[in-house]
Amino acid sequence: MTILQAMQSAAIRLVGYRPSVFFSSQQKFEQEIVDLINVVATDICKYHDWQALTKINTMTGDGVTEEFDLPSDYDRQLLYSEVQDNTNWLWGYTHVSDINTFISQRYLSFATNPGIWIIYGNKMNFLPAPQDGSQAVYPYVSLNYGVNSGSQDIPSFSSDDDNFVIRGGEQLLTLGLIWRWRENKKLDATGDYESFKLAIEQLAARDKGSNVFRQYSVPRRWNVSVAYPFPLG
Repeated sequence: MTILQAMQSAAIRLVGYRPSVFFSSQQKFEQEIVDLINVVATDICKYHDWQALTKINTMTGDGVTEEFDLPSDYDRQLLYSEVQDNTNWLWGYTHVSDINTFISQRYLSFATNPGIWIIYGNKMNFLPAPQDGSQAVYPYVSLNYGVNSGSQDIPSFSSDDDNFVIRGGEQLLTLGLIWRWRENKKLDATGDYESFKLAIEQLAARDKGSNVFRQYSVPRRWNVSVAYPFPLG
């Protein structure tokens, strides 16, 4: 399903007619929808770690390089994201969220095995440098939420023939366009927002991306359940 159908569905509900084209049109309403379609798509993509946008990046160490470029389509880390080391069966790299801690450990020449990582300067930084031949692997969320008619991944819509990669997301585009358009016109969009919010919550619940709520975690690669060995009380 192309985004044209999502825009046409929104148009029917907003102005009572179905334009045949949007991106090539010079009509005011069509251009308003074109201006909003990528805003709505971004709203949807930022809401959840959608499995359709989740990719894996692999970096090969040489024992010297500490900084690695992020993928060209990198948007963000997953809500729960680790950097794994293929040479260590149990532990991966330890994330350091505070750059001051990263700097201090560099000067103290102290780091956990196989090392620590942090993102700054638009690069993935390690301490110490990954060993020669080792691979550091991590998942990330891609910014390419569209696919054009040539089957190329794209970071924004620019044609009526483009497709949204999130399965079932066309309905969200329609509802989001209705909400955003009415809000921009200073009309009461409360009900439209609630419809969009309910639909995106339902679709996110069915998606296999990262969950928002986690009660606890166990060490990676320990595929076990945590329970008391005897009754309480």
